[in-house]
Amino acid sequence: MNKQTQYGKGLSGFLSGLLLATAVIVGILFFLNKNNQSAFKDEVGNNKREQAPEILKPQETAKAKAEAEERARLEKEEAEAKAKAEAEAKAKAEAEAKAKAEEEEEARRQEEERKQAEEEAKARSEAEQKKARAQAEREAAKAAEAKRQAELKAELARKRAEKAKAEQAAKKKAADSLSDKQKARAERKLAEKKAAEKKAAERKAAAAKAKKDAAQKNAKPTPEQILNSGSIEKARKAASEEAKKAATKPSESKKAESASGKKVLVQMGSFADRSSADAQRAKLAMLGVQSRVVSGTANGKTVYRVQSTAMAQSAAKRIQQTLQKNGISSFTRSAE
Repeated sequence: MNKQTQYGKGLSGFLSGLLLATAVIVGILFFLNKNNQSAFKDEVGNNKREQAPEILKPQETAKAKAEAEERARLEKEEAEAKAKAEAEAKAKAEAEAKAKAEEEEEARRQEEERKQAEEEAKARSEAEQKKARAQAEREAAKAAEAKRQAELKAELARKRAEKAKAEQAAKKKAADSLSDKQKARAERKLAEKKAAEKKAAERKAAAAKAKKDAAQKNAKPTPEQILNSGSIEKARKAASEEAKKAATKPSESKKAESASGKKVLVQMGSFADRSSADAQRAKLAMLGVQSRVVSGTANGKTVYRVQSTAMAQSAAKRIQQTLQKNGISSFTRSAE
């Protein structure tokens, strides 16, 4: 559209210049024709005058000739001045036409520059708007993605809460399903295990005492001890004391080891309600593992922990092995 407008303006300028040049040429031809007519009339008049009978006047011939020459010179100067004026007028008209054409060309160039500047400004504005729209779309997409991630996290948290709730309900149901008879049987089995462990400890202590007494009784003095003591009785007495010390030394080392060992607790479950904790305790009793339920707080909520009494690390390790075989998770912590 801009190119068509420029072409129209150039054509109108060209036609205007063509008309102006035609007018100038017509004027020049008019003035030239007028000059030719004047010269023709002058020649005709001169011819007529030449053809007219000349009256010879001896006294006035030189003067008339001088006057004719003067008139011819004046007419020539007048014709030259007229031609010069016409040439100056023509040059002035051409200069004015050229100046007008230059003004029109300058105006056209300024108009084109103005339109080009407007188009560039419009293009910059559209580019900035497009960039702003793209930025807004990216931010909207980012916000939508963040919202989607938040919704996914909320959904995952909700599913986890539902799963935990379902597991807790299942545990509670399992605890409720245990009959009093099963609980009594678990308690009886635990009591039998305690009695068996007590009897085994008593038998072990009796065997150790018998071994000690036999060692003291069968202790024989060495020749060196007999020489040092000076008599067989004193040597036997010294040998018996050494055997006694040797028998008591392992038990003392075991006592020192148990006294210096760090006591730990084995935690075998943590529940939000007491019934689930009791069910876990009954299950452990059926496996022969002694435990107790201890209440506490975690994250501002009351929890019920199923744990053992304080024991040595070796005993805790054996209990954990038993629990692992039966698919029960556990961990140890320092006894307070």
